[in-house]
Amino acid sequence: MKKLIAMLLALVMVMSLAACGGEKAPAADAPAADAPAADAPAAEVEMTEAEKAAAEAEIRYAIGLLFDRNYIVDEIAQGGQVPASSFVAMGMTDADGSEFYKNAGSSDEYDGYYNVAAEAYEDNYAEAYEILTKYYEVDEQGMLVGFPTLTYIYNTSEAHKAIGEYLQSALAGIGITMNLENQEWNTFLNTRKNGDYSIARNGWLADYNDPISFLDMWTSVSGNNDVQFGKGDHADLAVYSMDLTEYGYDVAVENGTWAETYDVVISLIKSCTDVETRYALMHEAEDLLMSTGAIVPLYFYTDMFMLDDSVEGFFSNPLGYKYLWKTSVNGATDSLAVSAGSEPDTMDPALNSAADAATMLNHLFAGLAKWDLDESGKLVITADCAEELVEGVENEDGTITYTYTLKDGLKWSNGEALTAQDFEDSWKRASSADLAADYGYMFEVIAGYNEGEILVDALDEKTLQVTLYNSVAYWNELLAFPTYFPVYNAANVDEAWATDASTYVCNGAYTMSGWEHSSVITMTKNPNYHNADVVTMNELKFYLSDDANNMLTNFKNGTWLLIDEVPTNEIATLKTEYPDEFIVAGQIGTYYVCWNINEVLLP
Repeated sequence: MKKLIAMLLALVMVMSLAACGGEKAPAADAPAADAPAADAPAAEVEMTEAEKAAAEAEIRYAIGLLFDRNYIVDEIAQGGQVPASSFVAMGMTDADGSEFYKNAGSSDEYDGYYNVAAEAYEDNYAEAYEILTKYYEVDEQGMLVGFPTLTYIYNTSEAHKAIGEYLQSALAGIGITMNLENQEWNTFLNTRKNGDYSIARNGWLADYNDPISFLDMWTSVSGNNDVQFGKGDHADLAVYSMDLTEYGYDVAVENGTWAETYDVVISLIKSCTDVETRYALMHEAEDLLMSTGAIVPLYFYTDMFMLDDSVEGFFSNPLGYKYLWKTSVNGATDSLAVSAGSEPDTMDPALNSAADAATMLNHLFAGLAKWDLDESGKLVITADCAEELVEGVENEDGTITYTYTLKDGLKWSNGEALTAQDFEDSWKRASSADLAADYGYMFEVIAGYNEGEILVDALDEKTLQVTLYNSVAYWNELLAFPTYFPVYNAANVDEAWATDASTYVCNGAYTMSGWEHSSVITMTKNPNYHNADVVTMNELKFYLSDDANNMLTNFKNGTWLLIDEVPTNEIATLKTEYPDEFIVAGQIGTYYVCWNINEVLLP
């Protein structure tokens, strides 16, 4: 599967993903390649659109070579992260059970698309310099002349700032000016989503344990497509090529748009029932994605947080969600104060796209399925509102139908009955084009999605039937994802309901009893939750903060017993002083830099 797509563009790209080797002094002191004479300009030639696209992809790739990922994880992040050579994260398995990322790319010498070995850095830097000086002149010091000034946006966080400052220094060492712009979380999300940036911090955590959860977000219609693939000017750029005939598909495109290539292979992946072919297609998709150079992976995540040793019953999952409903504090269950992140833009499960808000939503809502611990303490997905997670029945046309029976006596937090019709209305709302939810595409597996309305029906008050286009290995994980949670009065809901505790209706282990904006969300045990007997903690207070120093201060003084972020410059000390409370857990995700694909980089 190490076959890189041979033709990304109409012309063969000059970009090479060859192996490199070496060691680095941090940032601006990076090893200098032999500089050409100051009077040796980059070639000035008239370029076609295809040549421009190939050149800018090569420039973005070269920028990615300048970053020393080992320095980032060892000296800045310091949380056991792993240098990333691909976008699909470590922890995702391939068809044969091996790591997906280890089979990515085309090199026989290293895994993925970048050689991230510590000894590779000098050669990476030299390759980057060689590429960039094809397009830009250099001065007497060997610095690039004429590279456009960049602005790197990141959301408020000491860790993100520290990484941004390193990236800034690394680029300055070759003559590229990159300004840093810090934005409040919600502003940052909207800036990226709208494509109002040149280069940005980004990160992606798996929504479920399948590589497609890293790949389908980049289709031209996805709300999570911050790179703007297939959007704006890029929508009409017909320079991509793809040949899938070896897999039995009548797909051979030359000079196609992103929608005609990437969107097509993602659609085929979602309908493919042959396991080996499906995974091969996912490698093809990542090859195409990575050969644009617009995604520069830095490291594979770990989940780093602090949990007071007085808290018992806590657990988390590989998606980074924290679960507190089984907890006690020194045996007491009256109240637990934590800080899982900053002020959410919305607490509507259909519209949220932030991991910290998802942690809160998992306490406020109950779907058909949920993450939980079994009797042996193993993390599993089990039935929640459904009586059981049934097997699907294959129909004559290859579709798969699931019929779920809801548990008796399900209620909303306001006491009204919760029925199968609520699930039908909620799923249709979340998947509708009119709502334009970031995660609406997660319903693509359900039959009817491509025709405008998913095939889900409430057969009666307790019976919900849903038909999928084909068998989906991660279906139960989707059912446990917040986008699949029911929303009260979904067919006629006022969108403002999810921003105020007084109008908030939910169906999970807790109700929202207070929301002091930019301060704290208070949750109270929900007596109408169908499984309320197993909920131990009576009250949860989620304090809203994006200030890691503030979080740590409140943890140290015992005010907050869980914090989801710590100051980067404190990590080494915290590991020593709090060996049992400083926790590094496994997490499937990738921290990366993303370019706006419509950003002009050529001189």
